[in-house]
Amino acid sequence: MSKGHIKALDIEKKEFSTGLRGYNSAEVDAFLERIAAEVERLSEENAKLTQRAANAEAECQRLRLVEEKLRDAFVHAQTAADEIKASARKEAELILREAEVERVRIAQQIESLRAERDAFVAQLRGITEAFASRLDSVAAKPGEASRAESA
Repeated sequence: MSKGHIKALDIEKKEFSTGLRGYNSAEVDAFLERIAAEVERLSEENAKLTQRAANAEAECQRLRLVEEKLRDAFVHAQTAADEIKASARKEAELILREAEVERVRIAQQIESLRAERDAFVAQLRGITEAFASRLDSVAAKPGEASRAESA
């Protein structure tokens, strides 16, 4: 019999010495067979449970790796989202600055066009007033107008 763990075979092979009024060997053998069968069953169950525990541990390890990958992916996605937001913010600020420059340019162009219009209107008014003045002067001298027309 091996030292340490008892195996079913150890129980089956165990022999006892007999005394004067020893145990009934048939009963002892029957009981040892039952014990050996139970030890065998328990050994098999233990092996199955050990395998299940190993499988569960392997699954836990796999899930830890999946969790770590998901966490890394989340951190990466969060970083990418932050970078996209920052980039969009910078682009929006640039668009606003460019729009402000364009607004100022258009406002200056409008002011310049108004000044040109005002100058043109003043010039046209001057020409119109000069023409009206000549017209008045021609109308005031009717005889000269007839002579100027016949010449």
